[in-house]
Amino acid sequence: MTAAGAKSRRDRTAIAVVVVVVMYALAAVMWFTGRGAAWTRARKGYEKERNALLREKALIGDRETWEERAEIKRLRMPTVEDGVVSATRWERVIEKLAEQYHVSVGKGLKAAQTEEDHGGVWEVPVEVRFDNTSLQRLVEFLYAVNTAKDAMMDVRELDVSVRGRNVGAMNGKMVLTCAYIKGEEPAGQTK
Repeated sequence: MTAAGAKSRRDRTAIAVVVVVVMYALAAVMWFTGRGAAWTRARKGYEKERNALLREKALIGDRETWEERAEIKRLRMPTVEDGVVSATRWERVIEKLAEQYHVSVGKGLKAAQTEEDHGGVWEVPVEVRFDNTSLQRLVEFLYAVNTAKDAMMDVRELDVSVRGRNVGAMNGKMVLTCAYIKGEEPAGQTK
């Protein structure tokens, strides 16, 4: 009986050793597969950061081009005197363009009395309500607003609806943001 019990003990020891080796092998496999996924994630992160760095270097390399564009915009931007509230000035410019392109604004102009400073560039939003305007007239008006020589305006909001069954007559509102510089006029700019 002792021989059979010893053999059984030897079998149990061998089984225990095999189980421990298998567990270590599984742990090693799991550790290495986790490391592989971590390396893959790290490689993707590195590529992403490398591409961002290359884009930033390209932008820095184009600095002169961006400065030229900024200078052209600055020279084109209208200048008003310090302390002058310019809301009525922009209302007059918009009214003139609306009349020229047959966009019915009536009493639909409402300029904000507060100016916002964005690093030396000031902005005043003007709400424009229009009614009974065709699509062609509205597009021509928006193009004229975008290319006006005596103002620099952006369309920030645009809401258009039709009036009843007459799909040719549109109503709506838009917010035009008028940008300008305060102080002296830059060289080369004319009023």
